[in-house]
Amino acid sequence: MIENRKIATIIPAFNEEKLVNDTLQGIPEYIDKIIIVDDGSTDRTPHIVKMVKDPRVKLVRHQKNKGVGGAIVSGYKICLKLKYDISIILAGDNQMDPKYIPNLCRPIINGEADYVKGNRLTGSDGWKGMTKFRLFGNLVLSYITKIASGYWHIMDPQNGYTAISYKALSLLNLNNISRGYVFENDILIKLSMKKLKVVNVSIPAKYGEEESKIKYNTFIIKTSRFLLKSYILRLNTKYSGRLR
Repeated sequence: MIENRKIATIIPAFNEEKLVNDTLQGIPEYIDKIIIVDDGSTDRTPHIVKMVKDPRVKLVRHQKNKGVGGAIVSGYKICLKLKYDISIILAGDNQMDPKYIPNLCRPIINGEADYVKGNRLTGSDGWKGMTKFRLFGNLVLSYITKIASGYWHIMDPQNGYTAISYKALSLLNLNNISRGYVFENDILIKLSMKKLKVVNVSIPAKYGEEESKIKYNTFIIKTSRFLLKSYILRLNTKYSGRLR
């Protein structure tokens, strides 16, 4: 626990046999529950997780791949049922350094936020490992997501290193959030429609052996189209008084 808050980590994992054990071994002792969602892996990921001797670990298996958003939603539903005060998302490829978990939790504990996102773009160290194309795409999607969500202070929307409060989770319709890589953008829009507080905290990425599964050339185009539709929906909700 941190200041008597029950904290869970959710780890979506798809074919992460090389790095999933390192991810699990690095999770601090103060984390109360580790929910790892195997999203239809075809490698040894679930076998490796089963071999981990940590009573906090709960393995959830999808027989078919549901996308990173689908894996996170499965974890969120468990956190809701078990009433964890804060739910943290960690990638299964060991890219997110667990030492920053307190930084994510602090704004929620202090009542300053309902949802906290890591931001790799505040300093040169954070985005040093990105290719120029990946950085450019991130900056483009940051701007479009600002427009779509109304959270003009939020950067690095594709950063999945996040924390969410039990209150925020209980207010969201988890069945109505995109299941793919656009999940991170969509949840910001849904949080905005609920008028919840979102903040950024500066957290550098930890690049290593992981390989991004996102095809950025098509992802940027598809996500931009999705965000335009979501922007129209948000405006309709805001000015019509209806919440979908």
